[in-house]
Amino acid sequence: MHTAIHATTFALSTILLLLGSFSASPHAFAEENLPRVLIIGDSIYNTPSRMAAQELKGRVEIVWKYEMSTFHSGAALEEIDELLGENKWDLIHFNFGLADLMYKDPNTKSIRAMSKEAGGVRVSSPQLYEKNLRALVKCLQASGAKLVWASTTPIPTDYNGVLEADSEIEYNRIAAQIMQEKKVTINDMHAYINASEVALKSNNPLSFNRHPLYPPIVRSILTELNLN
Repeated sequence: MHTAIHATTFALSTILLLLGSFSASPHAFAEENLPRVLIIGDSIYNTPSRMAAQELKGRVEIVWKYEMSTFHSGAALEEIDELLGENKWDLIHFNFGLADLMYKDPNTKSIRAMSKEAGGVRVSSPQLYEKNLRALVKCLQASGAKLVWASTTPIPTDYNGVLEADSEIEYNRIAAQIMQEKKVTINDMHAYINASEVALKSNNPLSFNRHPLYPPIVRSILTELNLN
């Protein structure tokens, strides 16, 4: 019994660490006099952002931020000024979804993962997700930067009772409607992963068998900045 509880606690802690970082510092490949791109999202974008920066070295400066321990739309809205900073951005590539879809302890304001079976509630209901996303798009558009929305990547199987299989589909539909209304470009990361048999065989919706996520990010940046 104690072993099972320990294993579940470890698994849920791992999800939190993968979905967010405890670092308060932005990560950047600073290069002067280049277009500046801000990437916002949970830490599933950590490695892809680094790889995109390497791919675009000498052409684009990429900065990515993931200050909150679980980076969901509500947390981003609360910290939007800190996220944008005082810098001017040419383009902002952003996503919120996986952390919004997690189940959490209903008795805590902070995100403490708790399986649905144990009484966990989803971080953001569809209605709250839509409300937050509309407010975030308004704030990001006010910055003057071009925007690219990345659809939330697939959750092919239930994951430790904290993420439900295919739950991202409804939230991607909500996001797509907002982005189309606001004329925000969509980088369809969901379709990109779905096109890979290797990625979809993964039981972990946070790793996809190490299938590289950076190529569509690079393509969307080059297209929006007219650097093709």
